[in-house]
Parts: sequence; C-alpha cells; structure tokens
Amino acid sequence: LPGVLLCGAPGAVFASLGAAESNTILESIKKSCQQISTEVSAALVANLPTITTDTIQTLGNQSIGLTEGQISTAPPEVINSTLPTLSVITGWNQGQVNNIIQSITEAGFEINSGSALVTLGTLIGGVPSAVISNIPSTELLAVSQNPTFITNILSAPVVLQQTYVQKIVSVDVARVVENVPDALAKYIPPVILSSPTSVNVSLINKKSWKQEQAVVLFSSVASASDNTEEWCVCVCVCVSLCVCVSLCVLSESILQGFTCSSVQKLPQQKVTQLVKACRPRPGRSKVFLKESQLTCMYNYVKDESSLNFTDLPSDMLLYYSYENIQRVNCRSYFSALGGADFSVLSSVLNRQSILFKNARACLGITGVGLTQDQVEVLGNMACTLDPTYIQNSDPLILEKLKNCGDLSDSQIAAVQTLLYSGSTPYGNPLSWNVDTLKQLDMLPLYLKRDFWASFDSTTKKTFLKSFIPLLRKQKIEIGKLRRLFTELTVNFKVVGRAVTACTAGNITEATIADPSFPFGYDSTQFDSCLDSTLLKDNLAAVTEKVVDTSFLAVILSKLNQLYPSGLPESVVQLLGATSRAATVEDISRWNIKTNDTLSSLMNPDNGDWSPEQSKAVIMKYLGVPGNTLGTTQLNEIGSSVCSLDVSVLRTITADSLRNANPVNVSSCSIDQKTALYGIAKSSFSTQRSDPTAYYQLISPYLGPVWLSHTGGAPLEDIQALSTLNISMDITTFMSLNPAVLKVLGVSVVRDLMGMNLGSLKLFENATAVRSWIDQQYKSELATLNLGLVGGLDDPVGSTAAAGSNVTAPAYTTQAVGTTSQGRVLRESPPAQPFILPSGESEVPQQSPGTEGHSRAGTDEIHPPLVPTKLGATVVQNVLRIKVPWNYGAGGLIPSNRQVTLSWCSPDPDSSTRLPGREA
Repeated sequence: LPGVLLCGAPGAVFASLGAAESNTILESIKKSCQQISTEVSAALVANLPTITTDTIQTLGNQSIGLTEGQISTAPPEVINSTLPTLSVITGWNQGQVNNIIQSITEAGFEINSGSALVTLGTLIGGVPSAVISNIPSTELLAVSQNPTFITNILSAPVVLQQTYVQKIVSVDVARVVENVPDALAKYIPPVILSSPTSVNVSLINKKSWKQEQAVVLFSSVASASDNTEEWCVCVCVCVSLCVCVSLCVLSESILQGFTCSSVQKLPQQKVTQLVKACRPRPGRSKVFLKESQLTCMYNYVKDESSLNFTDLPSDMLLYYSYENIQRVNCRSYFSALGGADFSVLSSVLNRQSILFKNARACLGITGVGLTQDQVEVLGNMACTLDPTYIQNSDPLILEKLKNCGDLSDSQIAAVQTLLYSGSTPYGNPLSWNVDTLKQLDMLPLYLKRDFWASFDSTTKKTFLKSFIPLLRKQKIEIGKLRRLFTELTVNFKVVGRAVTACTAGNITEATIADPSFPFGYDSTQFDSCLDSTLLKDNLAAVTEKVVDTSFLAVILSKLNQLYPSGLPESVVQLLGATSRAATVEDISRWNIKTNDTLSSLMNPDNGDWSPEQSKAVIMKYLGVPGNTLGTTQLNEIGSSVCSLDVSVLRTITADSLRNANPVNVSSCSIDQKTALYGIAKSSFSTQRSDPTAYYQLISPYLGPVWLSHTGGAPLEDIQALSTLNISMDITTFMSLNPAVLKVLGVSVVRDLMGMNLGSLKLFENATAVRSWIDQQYKSELATLNLGLVGGLDDPVGSTAAAGSNVTAPAYTTQAVGTTSQGRVLRESPPAQPFILPSGESEVPQQSPGTEGHSRAGTDEIHPPLVPTKLGATVVQNVLRIKVPWNYGAGGLIPSNRQVTLSWCSPDPDSSTRLPGREA
C-alpha cells in the first residue's frame, strides 16, 4: 500500500508480519504519517524478536510500543546506550519505565545526583523514591529551576513527587514557598504554611495549592492583599497604542481557602470583596468551595443590599434566603443560581426541592414540562429535576444535563425517553452514528444498555477510542467507568453453556494498545483469549485499562498461577485496580516492602478497599523491619488509617502526623479517633499561640473528641476553643461526638461558632443540631435570635423561687488535700436522707467528693452540697443551671461526675414536681 494509506490502517493488520517486513512498514509510516497510533506501534514492535541498539534508534518514538517483556530481556547495555532516545519519549506506562530504570542501573548508570535525574528525562517515573531520598537536598533544589525536569516529574508517581518536595523543604523551612516549584507546592505540609514569617502575595498566587493548604494560608494572604479582586497593568508602546491586562490578585487556588476563621479579623468591606472575588467570571476557573465555606460567606453578605446576584458565587446563592428576594428580582436570582453546583447541598437541608418550588412560582411553571426559556433560566437546576420534568421539557434540557456531576437511573431513563422521541437536535434514532455519540458530550457515560443497542459494535468501538481517553484524562471515578463498561458489553455476555475456546480474537499487544480495550470481550472470552505470558509481558498496559470486576478476577487468577509462591513486588506495584479483587489471603502472600509499592496499592483512583483488605496491605508493609507509619505513609494510606488497630495508631509520632496531610477520620471508631486526636493535639501544640491556625490544623480531628468518664481533657479542649474566637464551621460542629454536644450550653456554642452561628438555623433539622437544640431551654435559645424551633420548656414558677422563705442549714467543709496546682480539695458532709416526692425515703450513698482528686487532669473537686430543706420549686430553679455544670453549695460540679443529691421536700404531697429529666 502507498504510505499515506498505511496511516489509517488498524493495528491488527500488521500482527502477522515478520521482523524485516515490520521494519520496512515502520520506515514507510514514519515518512508518510504525521502521527502513528499506539496500536500500530505496538503491533509492529511486537514483531521484532530481538531488541538491539540499532532497533531502538530505528524505532525512535515508536519505541513506546516496546513491551515490559522486551525491555526486561534486552541486554542492559542496549537500553543504557539508547537512553538519549528513550528519555525524550512521552507516554510510557509504569511497567515500562520501571524496567528501563532497572536495566540502566544494572548497566552501571548511577542515579545519585540532580543532573542524573535530569538525564533520565521522561523516565524519571521509574526511579524508586528511596533513591530520591538519598540524593543531597541541595542538588534537588538546584534542578528545581529546570522546567523540563519539573514537567517530567509531574508525570511520575505521587510518592516520588512528595519525596522530592520533602527534600526541598528540608533545605530551608523558612524559604519553602520560594524554593518549591509552583506546580509541586501542593505537597508542602500545611503546618509549615500556617504561620508564615512574611507573605509574598505575588509568589503565593502563582502556585497550585490544595484546599487544606489554602485554608491555612488565606488569613495572612487576604490580610496582605490591598486589592482582593483585581488590578490593571497597562503597557504603552506609544501614546496611541496601549495594552491593558487585568490581573487577579488572588488566584482561584488561594480563594478556595476562604473560611470564617480566616476572615473574622478583617473589615466587613474587605470580606465582602473576597466573597465577590469568588464569583464566576469569563476566563477564570471556578473557585471550588465546600458547604461550610459557602454558608459562612452567606452569613457575611446576607444583609448587603448593594450586591447584585451576579456579584456573588453561584454556589453561595444556594443558601440565600428567598424571603429576602423581591418578586421583581426573582428571575435574576434563579438565572444566577443556574450556574451553581447543586450537589454541594447536604440532603438534610432539602434545599433542592425548596428551590425548585420557589422557581416554579417565580417563572410561572404550571405543568410537568419546561419551556426553552425556563430551562435556560434554571440552568444546572436541571440536574435536580424529577424524570417527569426531564422527558417533557424542551430539548435544551439535554444540554444542561451534560453539566451534571451524576444522574440517577430514573433521570437517565427520562433522558433516553427524550432522545428516543426524535424531537431533539440529535434527530431520529435510526440516523444516529459516531458523531451523534460525540455530540452528546458526557451523557454517554450514564446511558443504559437499551440505548447502546441502537449502535453496532464497530460504531461503539470507534467512539470509545476517543471517549475512554477523555474520561481517564478527567479522572472519572472508576465506579462510573465500570458501570459504562457493563452497559456497553451486555450484548457480549455468553448465554447458556460457558464457552471455553477463544472466539472473540486472541488478545495481542495491538489489542491491548487499543484505547477501547477490553471492549468486545466478556469475562469468559477475556479469560480464554488472554495468554498468561502475554499478560506478564504487558501487565501495566492491561491493568491500567481493565475496570470490570470479573475481568480483574481473571487477571489476578492468572498472576497467581504464574507466581504460586506469591506475587513479587515488581508485579504488586503494577496491579492497579486488580488489587481490589484480592482476598486477605492473597494479600498475605504479596511482597510489600517499599513506599512505592504501598503508595501504588493505596492509590484511590483504583477504587476503594474494604477495611479488611487495607489493613492486610498496611500490616504487610509494617511487618518489614524498619517500616513505620511516618509522614509519607500517612499520606499514602489516607482514610485507610481507620482500618488499623488502636495499638498500631498509637505508634504514630506527633512529628509524623504534624507534617502529614489532614487525615479523614470519619470512618474511624471512637477509640481510633480518640487515639488520633491525642496525637494531633500534641502535633500542633506549637501553633497554640495562633488560635486560628491551631483550629484549622486540629479541626479534622475534633470529631473524635468525646466526653471522658474520668474527666479528661477533650471536653475542656472544646470549651477552650470557644474562648479563642475561632468561628467553628457547621460541618465540624456537627461532627462532634453527641456526648460533647449534649453538654455544650448556649453561651458556649455562641462563642464557639462565632460568625457561623447563623448556620444553626439552616441545619436545625440535622440530627446533631436537633439533638443539641432539644437539650436547651427555649428562653436560652431565644437569646441567639435565630428563630430556632424546639427546646425545653422553661420550668414552671421559676420566677417565684427568689421569694421562697427557706432557711438553709449551714454546712462546713473540711480540707482534705490539694491538687498539683495548689487548689484545696474538700470532702462533702454526710449524706442526708433523700425524701422522694411520693413520700418514700431512702438513704443515698455517700457523695464521691474526695476520691476523684487523684484522677489525671483534675484540678479541683467540688462536693455536691445542696440544703435538705428546700421546696421542689426552689430545687427546680437551682437545677436550671445547664449541664455541663450542676450547682451545689460547695461550687460547680462537672456533670460527668457521679453525684448524689440530698433533698427533702417540706410537702411530700405537693403537686410541684421536678421535671423528669432533672429528677
């Protein structure tokens, strides 16, 4: 064939060529084709039985088609001598670069300097992180100025990037922002950023930050920024020719750190400017904010009458009080709201249905269908609509649904019904083709098997060649990819007796290189058509594409057959999603010795582990002498830390946790959370001088704080935070243990939440907030001026107590010792008979006033001294003082002490009774 025609030939047609013919075809393709597909490269290179220096130099960029098996069996000298060619090729998979680095190392190439890393070029991803750790920090700092090196390391495994940044940080902690390259700044430990000695807004603004970093940076950066939105630079070549460029002073990366804690010391006007800076604008990426940040923003600007809806972040408008919007402005409100991400709303708020109800009234929606104008105004609210509205609305709704982060099965069915109607821009289903699928944008990700039945296999495969790479580039979660593959391949399922012979076509290197692979196979055919040796030689290429659980089980089964004594570390490191198909017994036979292997296994992109699996993986790693849960390991395992025993968690040092990323402890048990909180408290103790920074660092661990039965520190820590003006966000407040919430009084919560206090009204139906409200007296809740509904009725006759003519006997107490702080401990008097309201009496046990003084963390014990000759109304008033403190004549009693109350009613038959809760 003429060379130009070879450019479009599928890879499979070259599979039967010999070595000489393959070389000839390669030369022709290289001359005639601007771009060569990966399938063609893989097919032709697979036909070359021997890899020599001349082979690689002839292949050039097509060396990307070399398999792991070809690289590992080639003489190390060949690979080393062709390093200049191999090091500039992009697109290597992990298995390829691992084998190349191993080969050149065996050939004598030493990776012990920064210049050696630069020489490796695109192959740096195969360097073990331990090798990076052994290179002098100053050398690594020097190569950070090389843009090509930075580009290459950004494609390396995360553990390698983290290790590199840790080495640079160690050079000079005070200059970490200056030293770490912009694109790698996301790996700087947040604690290092929490208390900067100086703030260079311009420098900070150029870097890429994660949200937890931006949160600790925001206060200092916002304070140092004179103009929080933008400023203009004009360059004039001559009087009549000037070019003006608007430069945003605070980047989206920094603005995502907005919290009430970080802005509470700023003037109201500046806070308003910061909120406006987060609004959607042409040419700027969206500022992604969490619900607690959005509600904080609303609390700051809700009374601002001068702001237009377009001046505010679309997501913040989700929490806007519709009662404050005049009817004439409601359309403008919903138009601006249409750009919001409705998925940020907590389900407990029921805001989605409330917002649509208001929109119906505003826009005059009367039926179950929406006009084109109504769809345009509602925008992303389409993602929340019931199926009935979707299938009966103007076809424009399909364009809005393309922006949805997810769709329910019923919504997808409605989308398909609308498409099948033939009244959409996509035309009659009989005319659908590859272009139709491409025009549907992201919708095919969700569509069902009956939709896919409208297309033949060739059309689907052609579409997947471009669609699957797009999904992977956007890092679509593996669960959605798996669902798509299931819906696509349902027609390939074998019905009836299992077929053991390969009828779908033997899987070759070219088959694997096809971006649509393994489309066209069911699990049985995948098993029959995949040769174990070919799998071994192309392991990374296979595991990075396969997502279906039944296919993953096939891969693991074949590997277990290849390595009956257990998978070697070089194989385990390349398992990808296949690792999730393993049993605990399988994992026990794996070799997991290095950080690189642990990091690869714990990569969340490959799906979730069960607690049993993750524990087996981590403990297998920790079983290697010298391996510990250090900072690197904590960053690697993330929330899987909750799968570990408390005894293992207690081995984590304060320094390791201090320099790690915040740990998600939401799935941890109380005991696990308590252990981690204790370590975290010690880790961030040096930040206590800056209450805002301390709270931001400790807040991920506050959820575990629990009410100790021995009077320990956790409850005291929460009370201490309430005095530090930290404005605890609603999410953290609701994550506190219910035992803690129960004993927090109204005044403590007011001080604790600060500017976030208004969020209590928004979340008053959330379980945690409702439980807290139900523990408070209505009169005290009223002091918050939030309109909270619920709470306890105030005691009857409480105002009469002051006039009660009662003489209390004088009690004396005897000092029995002092605390370590020198405070006097006193014992309580003998217990008095307790006369119940019914007239029955009993002698209570002696109040435990003195035995508590030896408990750790106890400063002072006050015995419960209550006069015995008080009427029920008086005692009722005495007890109105809320937990955590009960009142006694000797002082205040922590409510978690066991207290015996001595009380005698002068009128046992009186109708006045203590409320049941207090009694």
